[in-house]
Amino acid sequence: MGVRAWVVGRGGLAIGCLWLLAAGCSPAPITVAARPLAPVGIGEIRRIAVLPFTSAGLTTDRETERGSEPLAEPPADTVTRAVRTAMAEHTEWQLVDDLTVGEAMRQLYGEVRAPTASEAQAVGRLLRTDAILRGDVRVFEERIGSELAAKRPAHVVFGIELLRVSDGVPVWQAEYAEQQQSLSDNLWNLPGFVRAGGTWVRAGELTQLGANEMVTRLRDALYGPPPKKRPTNQKR
Repeated sequence: MGVRAWVVGRGGLAIGCLWLLAAGCSPAPITVAARPLAPVGIGEIRRIAVLPFTSAGLTTDRETERGSEPLAEPPADTVTRAVRTAMAEHTEWQLVDDLTVGEAMRQLYGEVRAPTASEAQAVGRLLRTDAILRGDVRVFEERIGSELAAKRPAHVVFGIELLRVSDGVPVWQAEYAEQQQSLSDNLWNLPGFVRAGGTWVRAGELTQLGANEMVTRLRDALYGPPPKKRPTNQKR
């Protein structure tokens, strides 16, 4: 499963912003792109297992720069955990716990690792799930600096794919690509900067923000968006 990422240069930002204003286009950046790949009935998929993500195509900065913060664990583990955490917040599906997933993978392959599509389907059958979720981490760069002043901001790119176990068909995919920018660099990045708390966050925090948004979109794709709350008229 591949992930398409793009980088927007900062040069010519003022000209670009003026053009957007003149054209009347929405300037808000979209860092999550999701798309259905096959028809899925509402409520068809209930039991889901999240499998370990792969980082085989991970792009890393080989140069060790002064001030860079060490990673606490492999990036694939960080992203896998972030997605599982986000999914655990929703009650629409039944999420297989990670210990059970690990036991199934050891039973089939002798170890816990990122599976191929056919291996993922086999794990799903053993766990009797409706679908499995797997992912691909492509960029995971930690910030250089502190939350108040960063020489280089965190940069994260990863994708997820929902695979239907019954026929092995991918039914939904999403990609997340984000590199935090300050308001002085990108005036249109106000929503993203506010979501990050107005500080320079670490790559793990950026990952969790993306995972939360991706999982919300997955929930909406499988079960429909939640009903809007009706405003209550308060009478004195």
